[in-house]
Amino acid sequence: MENKEVVSIVIPIYNVEAYLKQCLETIVNQTYPNLEIILVNDGSPDKSEEICKEFFKRDSRIRYVRQVNGGLSAARNTGIDLATGDYITFVDPDDWVTEDYVETLYTQLKKYEADVSIANYNLFNESTSKFLIKVTENDYSETLYEGREIIDQDAIQETRDMAWACAMMKLYKISLFEDLRFPVGKNVEDNFLMYKLLLKANRVVHTEKCIYWYRVGRKDTLSQVWTEKRVLDEMEAKNEKLALLGMLGYDLTWHRYIYKTRLKRAIEKMEEANLQDTETYKTAQVNLRFLEQ
Repeated sequence: MENKEVVSIVIPIYNVEAYLKQCLETIVNQTYPNLEIILVNDGSPDKSEEICKEFFKRDSRIRYVRQVNGGLSAARNTGIDLATGDYITFVDPDDWVTEDYVETLYTQLKKYEADVSIANYNLFNESTSKFLIKVTENDYSETLYEGREIIDQDAIQETRDMAWACAMMKLYKISLFEDLRFPVGKNVEDNFLMYKLLLKANRVVHTEKCIYWYRVGRKDTLSQVWTEKRVLDEMEAKNEKLALLGMLGYDLTWHRYIYKTRLKRAIEKMEEANLQDTETYKTAQVNLRFLEQ
C-alpha cells in the first residue's frame, strides 16, 4: 500500500513478559506499513524491557521509552505526547491483533471521511484457554454515525459490549487528542475520556469485523477486579458524563439506564462484602436514588 500517512500505535507495557512477544509480532507484521510503533515501558520490573529492546533492534519503526511507573493512563499519555503520526491507535500488551488491523481501520476511516474508526473483537480466556469468537449476521457490515447520533449510539453500544467504551479497537485522528489526555490515578480511565473524544468527532464509522483479540481471565490483572476505588471512580466518571451531556442537551435515557444498572451491581457486591457502613456504599445509594427520580 503506497501511502505516506503515518499511523502511531501506542503500547503501554507493565509486567507482560509472558504476552508481549505475541503482541509485538502481530504489530510489526501489519499489512499497513507506515507505522510509528511507540513502546512505553511503565517501569516494568520483569523482562519486558529485554523484549522491547529485541524488537527495537529488529524494526526501525519502533520507538522505545522507559519511565517511572505511573499507571496505564500515564503510559498512554506518554505515547500520545510522543506520537507524530496522522492517526493513533492503542493496543494493550497482553492482547494481539490481526495482520490487517490497521489497514482495516484506516481504509474504513478514509472511505467515510470519519474522525474515529471502530472495529469489533474476539475474546481469549486465559483461565480456560478458550477462544470466544463472535459471529454476527453481518460480520463485515459498516455503519456510519454523524453528529449527535454518535453519543446516542455510544450509550446503546455500551449495553452490547466494550468496543465503543474502551480505548483499544479504534483508530483516531490524532487531532482529537489536542487538548485531551487519560486521567492519571483513576480506575476505569476510559470512562473519563472516550465520550469526550466522541463529542469532538463529526463522523464515527463502526465495522462488525473482528480484528482485535482481547485477553481476559489473567490471574494477575486488576482491570476486572472489583474495589471500592473502582466504584468511586466509575461514579465520578458517570456523574461527570451525565452533567456534561445534560448541559449539551442530549437525551440521557440510555446513559442513565446503564449507570443505574452498574450502580445496582456495585451495591450488591458491597452488600455481599458487608460494606454497608462505608462512604462508598452510602454515595452509591445517593446516586442511585437520584437516578431513579
